[in-house]
Formats: sequence, structure tokens, C-alpha cells
Amino acid sequence: MYTALFHRLIELIPDGDAAVCPEMECPKQEIPTVSEWATQNLKFKPDKIQTSVLDHDAQRLILCCARQWGKTTIVAMKALHTAIFNPGTEIVVISKSIKQASLLLNKVCQSAAILGFPRKRVLGYENSLHLPNGSRIFAVANSEKSSRGYTANIVIVDEAALIEDDVIASASPTLARTGGKLWLISTPHGQTGLFYHVWHDKALSDWFKVKATIEDSAYATPAFIAEQKRLFPFNFRQDFYCEFMPPKGSLLSRERIEQMIDPTVQHIPFNRLYKEPK
Repeated sequence: MYTALFHRLIELIPDGDAAVCPEMECPKQEIPTVSEWATQNLKFKPDKIQTSVLDHDAQRLILCCARQWGKTTIVAMKALHTAIFNPGTEIVVISKSIKQASLLLNKVCQSAAILGFPRKRVLGYENSLHLPNGSRIFAVANSEKSSRGYTANIVIVDEAALIEDDVIASASPTLARTGGKLWLISTPHGQTGLFYHVWHDKALSDWFKVKATIEDSAYATPAFIAEQKRLFPFNFRQDFYCEFMPPKGSLLSRERIEQMIDPTVQHIPFNRLYKEPK
């Protein structure tokens, strides 16, 4: 059934829409943290790093994590909590494909079903959820056109390292009117793109940056780690230890080149050896 607090905030009317209860009938109560709410209502017990992601109210979040760490589940719970306790919230999910974005949306719907919410879709969006309080969560295709035209409170970019910067750039203006949140979630993939640059830019102090490797995963056994490291050393470092690897065959990584640059050295101009004839 619905969470106790949310049930006090809305009452369902016969046609399935929601009406907000009168102010005096709905005394204000403290909203539980996401980790508390997930533990109590979804029987999910997050670890220390997962709790930090769930409970931090970041405007800008970048999560760099190993495969199978549980990022889809964590972010889905975080999105659903926001949608439930903030009526009228608009959340857009973008991924490398509509199928991939739908995986996160399905996680949202699974948690909503546990709470007793009916599966009602947003009109015109097959992969979506429309809550009785007016909040909407929907997945869109990975393209510049599909990510335009919304006014979003949260934009979630799943597999952000695989998304073209132009797609993320076209989605970002949807947050302008709401002052909304941008969450970049991914496993590393190369040394290019917005995900790579945001993660390494030390000047972006307003971003909440979280890293979780295979060492932080409850599922990984020492035998599995040893096998993957032996069989797939390159992929292991990228997919499980979250290293931003240079392309295979590269002689120098971007990090090595950056280490060779001394920012304190002043540029000394030299006279041109060749001059255009008059």
C-alpha cells in the first residue's frame, strides 16, 4: 500500500486522479531520508557508499561506478523518492538507447509497485510512470531532438560516458526554469566526453562526486575478481576499477601528458623563422 506520509498528502478519487488534501487535514511531517525510506518500505539495505548517494541532496551528481554495483537500483530509488515527496516533479531519463533508459524506468516501476502505486503511463510515453500526485518520470531516446522541449526538475543521464555531449547539452536547458538537478551516472569509457571531463575537473567543486569500484560490491568474490583481472586486464581496469583508460595501443595517456606540463612555466615567444615576402 502507499507510504503513510504520502497517503495523507493525497486522496484518490474514483476516476483515478488525485486531489490534494486540505492543509489542516494534512499536518506537515518530516520527509524521511531516502536510505531510511528505502530500508523501511522497500526492504533495501544500502551500504555506506550507496547511502551517501541516496541521501545527498546534490544539484549536480556524478557517480563513477563498477558494472553490476547497483547504480540503476540506487538512482531509481532516489528518483522515486523525489517524485513521491515532491508533487508535480518532472524527471527525464536519458541513456545510450531507449531500451537502456527503460531498464532504469522499470526499476522505478518495480519499487512503485511494491508501494502499491498503479502503473499509469505518461500520455504519449510508453516507458514512463505517472504518479497520482502529478509527478512524472519518463525515458527518452538518445538524441538531441528527443531531449528537447521539456521543463524538468531532474535529468538523469545513465551510461553518461557513452552519450554524446551534444545530447546532454540539449537536455541541460530543460533545467533552467526549475533550477533542477543533473545526475551523470556511468562506468568509465575512454578519456573523452563530458563524463570524463567533469570527473577530472577539480574546479567543479559544486559537483558531488562518488566512486565505487568492484571492491565496494557485495557480490564480487575474490575468485571472480582474480579471474576477470587475469582474463580481461584492460576491461577489468575500466569496468571494475573505474579507470579512464586510453584507447588500446596509445603510447601516452592524457594523465601522463598532463603530468609533463608545468603550468608555472611562462610562454617565451620566438621570432618567426619565416616571414611572408612583401
